[in-house]
Order: sequence, then structure tokens, then C-alpha cells
Amino acid sequence: MSWAEKYLEGGEDYGWAQLLGSCGSALMGRNTFDFMQDAGADRILPTYVVTNSPYAFDGANISGVTFVSGDLEAIIQRIYAEHPQDIFVYGGAVLVNSLIEAGLLDEMRLFIAPDVLGDGVRLFSEGVTSKFLLENTKKYPSGLTQMTYSKLAGQIR
Repeated sequence: MSWAEKYLEGGEDYGWAQLLGSCGSALMGRNTFDFMQDAGADRILPTYVVTNSPYAFDGANISGVTFVSGDLEAIIQRIYAEHPQDIFVYGGAVLVNSLIEAGLLDEMRLFIAPDVLGDGVRLFSEGVTSKFLLENTKKYPSGLTQMTYSKLAGQIR
């Protein structure tokens, strides 16, 4: 992720403040959580971390963080019951693909950077299919482009 640091300079927030303000909680995969912990990133929303080994975090007392595992639909229902607003999904790719496969992702905001990396983790796994509609495109002076997609009607569970 070091290649992306240049986009954090210059004071542009790329709509993050508005987006996070509209959400009641955050959901992320364990690898993303580890990355953010190592980077010293602040959490401003109650955060749920999906992990295959929640017992590894028994006794961990990290304010505002809950480690969860199991059925994603049950996890999403639990989060909505505790925080009845939109859920901000930080990712990563494994979690996003699982949410798409389960029909639990109804909006995506993808940022396209004008950088060619040559390798990395694919955002969408082979075989994952769903239909989303491009709702909005916003270009930033830094070269980033944000595309907002919503799941087509009839596909939202």
C-alpha cells in the first residue's frame, strides 16, 4: 500500500468524511485490520473484524473493536441490530468477494489510481459474479477517479 501514500497528501479527503459520517459501523477482514493497526490508523466507527480464528483474540481489549466469525448474513444482521445505519466495508478482497457472493453488498465505491503496479491481490475473485450499475463518477486533481456502483434492483437481498 505504500504506493498509495502520495494520494493522502494535499488535504483532499476524497469524500471520506461524508461517507464515514453516514455509516454507523465498519466491517473489515483480519488482514486489513492488521495493516491498519500497524499503520496506526484511527478508528472513528465501531469496528467488526471478520476472522477465521476469533479465539486468537480472546482477552484482547481493543476499544471499539469486536472480532467475529461465522455466517456473514448473521454477522451483518448483528451489526445492523447494534448500529442501524450503513456499514462501511474496508475490505479486503476476500471479505468483499464473500459479501458479493452472499448478496450482502449493495453499493461499492471504487477508487482507480493512475498507477500500474504489475501485481497484487485481485479485487474480484474468478467466478464471482453480480450485476452493479455505475451511478456516479468523480475525478480528482490527484488523478484518482471514484466510481460509485449500486447493486441492480432485484439482486439486493
